[in-house]
Amino acid sequence: MIALEFSTFLGRFHPLFVHLPIGFLFLAILLEWYEKFKKTEKQSRLVPIAWFLGGVSAAGAALSGWLLADTGLYEEDQLFAHRWLGIALVVISFVGWWIKSRPEKHTKLIHNGFNILLLALLFVEGHKGGNLTHGDEYLVEYAPESIQGILGVSKAKDSLPELGNPDSVLVYNDLIAPIFESKCVACHSDEVRRGGLNMASADSLQVGGDDGPVIAQGNPSESELFRRITLPQKSIKFMPPTDDVLTYDEIKTVEWWIEQGASFEAPVSALEVAENMKPVLLRRYGLNTEPRPWYETVQLSPLDSTQISALRESGFTVKSLGAENPLLDIKFSGTDLTQGQLAELEKVKDYVTWLSLARTNVKNEWLSVVSQFPNLTRLQLEKTTISDEGVAHLSGLKHLEALNLYGTNVTDSCLADLQKLEGLKRVYLWGTKVTQANAKSLQEGKETLEVIIGES
Repeated sequence: MIALEFSTFLGRFHPLFVHLPIGFLFLAILLEWYEKFKKTEKQSRLVPIAWFLGGVSAAGAALSGWLLADTGLYEEDQLFAHRWLGIALVVISFVGWWIKSRPEKHTKLIHNGFNILLLALLFVEGHKGGNLTHGDEYLVEYAPESIQGILGVSKAKDSLPELGNPDSVLVYNDLIAPIFESKCVACHSDEVRRGGLNMASADSLQVGGDDGPVIAQGNPSESELFRRITLPQKSIKFMPPTDDVLTYDEIKTVEWWIEQGASFEAPVSALEVAENMKPVLLRRYGLNTEPRPWYETVQLSPLDSTQISALRESGFTVKSLGAENPLLDIKFSGTDLTQGQLAELEKVKDYVTWLSLARTNVKNEWLSVVSQFPNLTRLQLEKTTISDEGVAHLSGLKHLEALNLYGTNVTDSCLADLQKLEGLKRVYLWGTKVTQANAKSLQEGKETLEVIIGES
């Protein structure tokens, strides 16, 4: 186990080493061509040195890549060409170094031939490596349809549905179980239990096989299930023992699930999603796990058109956030606001998410009405007479993310109430009586908060 972990450790240096030969060898060829263009009489000693360094770094990349391949995270049929092209690159680099060290003993055809051969090999090898980690269609996925047609890109899509909302997707039921169903259950089911293991259900999977549990919660390297699917494919213990092996994305998904505790009930939103897992979940399942603003998570029936008309007649400009989102962006059009007009807003309080009362005569006590808007995420009060008393009314707005108090009468006393706003990410205090030092203390005490305040 220690030897395996150490080889995996060395293998993960492959992405670091793999860029070095590309740089050295490109430099060598470009330098040689530049000297020919300038008609330099004698070739620079830097050319063979660059070829030699390219060969050494290519050897390091090949060795670390070979060790990385032995972790079993990649499909053998895709690995074969990439692996041996890498070895060929090492050989050609050193042969090229030998040739470039004695330029006068070789014809221009040999020199140019090796340059072109090496460039072609670098492009093909780089493309093969990119396919291993990003998929076969990574380079042309967003190409115009005409180019995709010329290149023969298949339009076939993954048979898995796009799941959409992470809050409603169960990790085991929706992500892990389908992988096991397609790749493992044929040999580990109610009818066939190879090794005593039944993976047809969550309960039977947790029981394990003849040698006990196959999942060590939180520890993929100690999980027999994960070890088997990441063994080299030539190993007799590699699973599944067919051509239909787990893909890179499938292996990463299983690894992530085990790392996060191998829960059979948790939704995706309850698990920590590392940066390297986000693109996997997005491209395989259509799951965007980036944090979403509150207004994108609210689900309400669309507001009646007569209520929107009533708001407009009361002097408000009303915009919808989109065809699929019924929440509203509301702005008072004038400057002379009344409590009656605010009462019209209160009738649709669940739908107000962006509200601008900027440059109006809004009073501190009137903000007690605004404090009843549960889905308010942005509030603009700039250039009003609002003071600390008014801000105190807002401290219960859990989802307020942006608050503009520019040019108001607030002082350092309002900072305690701003601290209570759990979701606040941005507050504008420019042109107020809040001091720079206390504003800085507020920002330092709340990691997710950005305080915008002008220079004193």
